[in-house]
Amino acid sequence: MTHIIGALFLRELKTRFGKNKRLGYFWIIGEPMSHIIFFLIIFTLIRARSVPQVPFEMFLVTGFVPFFMFRNIIQQIMAGVSANLALMAYKPVKPIHIFIARALLEVCIYFTVFVLFMVGFGWFLDLPILPMNFLEVVIAFIGLAFLGFSLGVCLAFLSSELEYTQIFINYGINILYFASAVLYPLWILPNHIVDVLLYNPILQFLEILRENYFRGYPHIPGVSFIYPFSFSIIILFIGLWYYYFRYKYLGRIK
Repeated sequence: MTHIIGALFLRELKTRFGKNKRLGYFWIIGEPMSHIIFFLIIFTLIRARSVPQVPFEMFLVTGFVPFFMFRNIIQQIMAGVSANLALMAYKPVKPIHIFIARALLEVCIYFTVFVLFMVGFGWFLDLPILPMNFLEVVIAFIGLAFLGFSLGVCLAFLSSELEYTQIFINYGINILYFASAVLYPLWILPNHIVDVLLYNPILQFLEILRENYFRGYPHIPGVSFIYPFSFSIIILFIGLWYYYFRYKYLGRIK
């Protein structure tokens, strides 16, 4: 299994960056950078850049980059089988291998982008680079990738069986973009709104990442690893249960 996933990983890497490396590298760096620059300008104009004891540029990086990784894992998994139908003729290759390979590629890409952004901003702006609790930051980053993988497996089957599902999923991801505290610190919101938003596991992973990256970042009661990881495991169990019965039809159902 590991050999198959490794081969698929290298194939996906070549497909992603092989034909036009410069364009691929530019898009990976350029998309989060364009969002960061845009909102830096907006928040500067409205004089709302201050996040206590947290460099605002790095605050945005810890929101945008992990969220884009989460989004891309879902989208890449959903499109994985249709993009690799020729490989499905080989019996050793299963849809789950494609799912894992694509998810691992997104994690490697966006973890590298995350490090580059943090080092870059730290060097240019003379800001501290190292996280306060490195292990917890890595666990939160991987946890968000795990959540994206779990949802991607479920939605891959849903999009195969129900037409136009992709449109609604994209709308849902756009809503989560604003409901996951990517752009703003959670503590500025009223408590009754925070209580509702805490049901969002993406938000919890992002808050855990920020709490453990920035020294002095306020802790929000109710934020912990227990809920988002439990949610991810349940979703993955549902996806794998459905995969067990329906994987032979994945990519053929319309």
